[in-house]
Amino acid sequence: MANPSKGAIEIAVVAKLISTEGANTLPEVVAYAFSTEARLLASSALNEDGSGLLQLPASASATSVRVLVGPRLAEKSLAFDELVRRGAIEQHVRIDRDSLRHELQIPIFPPVWQCWLRSACFVRGTLMKREVSGGVTIELPVCNATVEVYEVDAWPIIIYKLPDDILQKLRDIILYPIPIPDPVGPVINPAAGGGPLIGPVVGPRPGPGPDPAPFKRSALSAATASEHRLDAATVGSLKQLSEASGLRYAAQFAAKQQFQQALIDNATLVRPLFCLYWPWYFTMRLIATTHTDACGHFQALFFQGCNNHDQPDLYFKAKQKLFGFFDVTIYAPTPIACHTWWNYVCGTEVTLYTTSPLAITCPPCHPVIGPMNWVLWTAIGNTSLHAINGGGAPGATAGNLGLLDSGAPWGGTLRPRLDFDNSLRDALGVQYYQLSWRRGTAGGWTPLNTEVYRHYAHVVGSDLVIDPYKLGPHHMVVGGQALELYEIPPALPPLGQWTIANSVTDTENGEFDSVLHASGLSFDADGTSHGTDNSGLYQLKLELFDAAGSLINIAAKGIVFVVPDSSTLGGTIHTVHADTVLQPGGGSLVVGNAMVLTLHIDNNHTWAQLGAPTTPAGAADACCGVVPYGASDSVSLPYTVYHPHGFATYGLGVYRSATQILSFSGGTGVYDDVETVGNMMSLNLPASCVGKPPCTLAAFSEHLDVYAMATDGWGSYLGYNSTADRAFALSPM
Repeated sequence: MANPSKGAIEIAVVAKLISTEGANTLPEVVAYAFSTEARLLASSALNEDGSGLLQLPASASATSVRVLVGPRLAEKSLAFDELVRRGAIEQHVRIDRDSLRHELQIPIFPPVWQCWLRSACFVRGTLMKREVSGGVTIELPVCNATVEVYEVDAWPIIIYKLPDDILQKLRDIILYPIPIPDPVGPVINPAAGGGPLIGPVVGPRPGPGPDPAPFKRSALSAATASEHRLDAATVGSLKQLSEASGLRYAAQFAAKQQFQQALIDNATLVRPLFCLYWPWYFTMRLIATTHTDACGHFQALFFQGCNNHDQPDLYFKAKQKLFGFFDVTIYAPTPIACHTWWNYVCGTEVTLYTTSPLAITCPPCHPVIGPMNWVLWTAIGNTSLHAINGGGAPGATAGNLGLLDSGAPWGGTLRPRLDFDNSLRDALGVQYYQLSWRRGTAGGWTPLNTEVYRHYAHVVGSDLVIDPYKLGPHHMVVGGQALELYEIPPALPPLGQWTIANSVTDTENGEFDSVLHASGLSFDADGTSHGTDNSGLYQLKLELFDAAGSLINIAAKGIVFVVPDSSTLGGTIHTVHADTVLQPGGGSLVVGNAMVLTLHIDNNHTWAQLGAPTTPAGAADACCGVVPYGASDSVSLPYTVYHPHGFATYGLGVYRSATQILSFSGGTGVYDDVETVGNMMSLNLPASCVGKPPCTLAAFSEHLDVYAMATDGWGSYLGYNSTADRAFALSPM
């Protein structure tokens, strides 16, 4: 026979997939040849009859070859361990140096090949970045990022590899629970659909030593500022440790193996301890890599393996290219144990939040469910039209028209926010829109003309550059009518991608300075008013135009104005036709070829006054503020909360020395609170005063805040609030 070193060695593989009745979907099967050191030598897809040919170079003629038959794997994940994990069938083939061809038959039964199909797990999610503007938190999608999906070691594996000293410390913590303070600040629980946040840890890692008392003391020492903040669900789990009677019994009396099993059975309660104290025991491996789209969405598919019956525990990382070529990690929270999505249910949504300043975002990409060729008037600022009486809020009347459903009026700079179906520019020739305003519900209109921009990011050389894109106004005179037109934002910018340079101005489609056109009154300390009260109903009108400045006939083009069907602007935005939103005075939001929104604007300031406290014996004197009182007297505390139209609330605090003893809140009005002197002297006594003789002479102060209800839709401070302060003393006659 020929010397095998002069030619390739062939292994003919015939893999017979044993089918079952009714089975019509069979997996794609590939044969792989590995050396005894698990180095890939060759691979071959098998034909429909299950046959294939593995050709090994003569230089690779080992005495033994490991042949695996299994599902097709992506090239980057092709590894011996991955095939075994996926349930591939393995046979060892002894290479006969006197033969260039070897034959191998491998039957594959249904439980094996069906597992190749059924062990798939689909992961989907969204990568977001939170930004705060004007005190309002905005979520923006992180686009064009690479997301890596890792599987964390199964919980039983972690427990069984713990050394005895850690097991003993776990017993100590379970038997002597550590006080856990409540989490501080906003938190997000991964299990509830949000991503975890990074923040200060509650408690440090324990010191060495099995003695429970020193260990407990060390756990109560000051927290470090660089570790994970506990979320509410984790704190709840830790607090339940003291109530887990079965786990506590195992910690006190069970042998090692029984205690390990108890830890496995109570994973939800025990895992937070590892997040706090032993995060280094968690390891992971990369199982999938994917990318985010323009809306921050990503999806990936991985296979759990035929012998893995554990619900997958997933961890995520994300990267973006900086300057077009340099990979920067923008999401990789640590420790791993604190940021793992435990018992992930395949197919459910994962939302990740990055705080990296280097993360590049795209404009909000909320899915809009509406008719074809829609124009969505989404909001004023960040407030949905559905929250406006007459804009979609239920229960609109002539008395509340234009107010928020909370009863608040509008004020400051109002920024209409619009969204457009791409079909308007791409297929219908709609190029521009115009926003106009008028006072009242009749009369002529004045176009808005403040410059409006979007921003886009692109790379120039090695630098990332953010440039403005002007939407308008574009000044035109058509048919003798002066127009101030704004461009409908194109789907793509001139270069690169749309980005959010400013969360307020990059989401506006126009500006109406209501202070300039609807000024209000202001007040001196004595209540003297200044200015003009121009509050009341104002209207904004939206119209569409083509490239030549001709008004669009929306019926002829099949264009539909819509508004949100919810006050919440996050996630999918469901819409209703604007012509179904009826107005209290008749008609709907759609008037001819326009959409007209009515707003109640009130830029009036508030006024706060604290009157002089009095008793039957007298009032506070102007020099010293001392109020005399007699036995069994009461104290009258008058105050005034004023807004010309009642659009204000207030909060009043009364203090004895440094202790608040009374608090009041409500709406506008003239008030007079009457309290007995006995109450004034005894309410809310500090602990240090208990057992001491009651005060007969005491100092008091009052602080009154009056809050204007007007909003610009972003929650910006408009400067219409007012305050008043007064101090006095109660002295016996």
